[in-house]
Amino acid sequence: MKMRNKKLLAVMITSTLMTCPVLGNETVTTRDVTLTGYESAEELAAIERGERPATTTQTAVSAETSETTTSPENASGTEAAQTAMSGPTGYEPSDETAAATAVPAAQPAAANEPEEPAEAARPEASMPADVMESNVSYIGGLGDFKVDESIPAYPIAILSQEQETALPYGNALTDEEAAAYAGKVVTAVTVSPLPEALPEEKFLSRFAMRTGDTVEASYVRHDLNVLGASGLFASVKPVFTPVPEGVMLNYEVQLNPVVKGVEVSGNESIKSDDLIKSLHITSGSILNSTIVSKDIYELNRYYANQGYLLSRVTAINMDENGILHIGISEGHVEKIVIQGNKKTKDRVIRRELRMKQGDVFNKTLASRSVERVYNTGYFEDVNVRLLQGEKNRNDVIMEIDVIEQKTGSVTIGAGYSQSDGLVGILGLSETNFRGTGDKVGINWEFGGKTHSNKNYTFSYTHPWLNSHGDSIGMSIFDREAEYDDYNEKGDTVSEYRKKTTGGNITYGRVRSEYVSDYITLETKKTKYLGHEGGPYNYASWASSSIPVYKNYIKNNFGQTNSLTWSHVFDNRDNIYDPTRGKRLSFTGVWAGHGLGGDFDYYKFIVENRLYYKVGVKHVIAVRLMGGVATGDMPYNDLFTLGGADNLRGYEDDEFRGNKMYQATIEYRFPIAKKVQGVVFGDLGAAWGGTDKIPWYHESKGIHYSAGVGLRVTTPIGPIRLDYAEGQHGGKFHFSFGGKF
Repeated sequence: MKMRNKKLLAVMITSTLMTCPVLGNETVTTRDVTLTGYESAEELAAIERGERPATTTQTAVSAETSETTTSPENASGTEAAQTAMSGPTGYEPSDETAAATAVPAAQPAAANEPEEPAEAARPEASMPADVMESNVSYIGGLGDFKVDESIPAYPIAILSQEQETALPYGNALTDEEAAAYAGKVVTAVTVSPLPEALPEEKFLSRFAMRTGDTVEASYVRHDLNVLGASGLFASVKPVFTPVPEGVMLNYEVQLNPVVKGVEVSGNESIKSDDLIKSLHITSGSILNSTIVSKDIYELNRYYANQGYLLSRVTAINMDENGILHIGISEGHVEKIVIQGNKKTKDRVIRRELRMKQGDVFNKTLASRSVERVYNTGYFEDVNVRLLQGEKNRNDVIMEIDVIEQKTGSVTIGAGYSQSDGLVGILGLSETNFRGTGDKVGINWEFGGKTHSNKNYTFSYTHPWLNSHGDSIGMSIFDREAEYDDYNEKGDTVSEYRKKTTGGNITYGRVRSEYVSDYITLETKKTKYLGHEGGPYNYASWASSSIPVYKNYIKNNFGQTNSLTWSHVFDNRDNIYDPTRGKRLSFTGVWAGHGLGGDFDYYKFIVENRLYYKVGVKHVIAVRLMGGVATGDMPYNDLFTLGGADNLRGYEDDEFRGNKMYQATIEYRFPIAKKVQGVVFGDLGAAWGGTDKIPWYHESKGIHYSAGVGLRVTTPIGPIRLDYAEGQHGGKFHFSFGGKF
């Protein structure tokens, strides 16, 4: 009988331990003997002798089964990941994670096998020798159940009949014992020994065997499961005592010890206090193994929900002082291997990772790391593979394979105009300068009749100023070009040449993973150079006696010095082609008012971009904007609507004002590789602050449009083609640049 109880205890100890995922770079085959928790004593003995395994599992996994791919079509990298062996890789989607954390009652006993030694500095999940007084039994796979707390210090778990039927405590009655007493009349049914505070009536009322019944094995096993399910007893067994009238049946029980405290070890990622708070184990009460079972399941699920899919409870013991010790095994990142980068330096990739060597592996951080590496824009593909650790089988090696894409471009061309003659064009840009991640851009127009070399722009950005990821950028510009002004009906009122010179410097401060602040100090000067066409010649208005005409150039061209602050929250999965997440920004502009220049005004803008995945590659994108400004503003700094970037179906910058709102919704769907279709709708309005623009008559109504478009990824960058129908007809828009 004692040997059978020990075997039953071993079954209960191992029944809910989660197996360690095995991730390898070679094909690995494992063969484990898994105890279901419901074997009879004879079956357990056969298993111990090696005669018959309870359950044999064979699993093979190759390196490809633990690979995650990130590309323009799947930038997040979370959906392509797969599970290796019986455990999670850390890249399962949320619906798969839920399934992975639902631990069944029967789990392999492999979790109790000794693991390879880990690094010396890493805490182990196993208990120190001086506290390993006794293992605590618990059963896995239990659903919700009630707890009777009417008796202080003796919480009684009450399971449903279906839950009780599946428990292994009934195996304490062997077939031989059942046959020996079958058909005999039960003269008394008792439970002992019990403390005085715990009356046996608490259990007798739920028993199937009653005084006067004949012995029925199924009834006795039912009653044993009722007692075992209560969680109060370290062992339960039936004892039959023959009497002249039949037999007396006593369920002999041994109470669990009193819990005097709980300690957690092996946990690095989650604080012990947070783990202990989630437990239902109460100090000063009898240890309840059923409640322990539920708590272990909840701890494992809590770890999984936090993204620590390689971490789980591997040991639970109580020492001689009544302290319950819970051992946690956490899977770590043993090392990170980067491959495929011929130009980009390793440190440029590593600084984007949210997990470092030695950190506890976390699914959420691993997924975010993949997103960040792809969002640098240096790579066409990012593949992540998880391999089994070399030092510890529960650890992983992260192998990151990247395929670099072209990050530099050269533009050489020429143009001719009647006013300038033949003009040469040279453009150089590099977004990953010498593999450091720095961005450099130069554009220069030279030649022409004036030989002034008048058109140039130079910009430079250093994206990682320190370990936090702060950035610094600057640009200087001297641009001269021909511009068109439109009235509120979209008619051209003037064609003229304008020159803009100045420069700016921007400092970006990273506040958290998704939050950054940007401060930009800028000075620019605009100059009216001459009339090229259209009914209105602004220079001729200088002789007018009407102030709004006479001072038109002075009121709208000149020096502007400004300080701009932007606060940005951005958790999009892919900044180039988002499928989920949002980008929320608040921007304030302080112009003049002590900074010098010809204009004094304040400007405030809020923008929210939202993305919802509605199919494998179908996305709904929403953009909402609003702004207000006050003060003395030139018309070039007013809010503008119209054109390819916000209100399609209208001329560029057709609507102006110091107040604005705009909304766009797009439905994006794939057509072919690197070709995406779009169905969209735009609406918005801009009004106010146009008193210094005599040719513009304010339109306060809502303007709207709808249309279709294409997004094409080309070697020279993304191209947008849109056709929209507005209130005054349709219009095609062709532009370069990514989606909002």
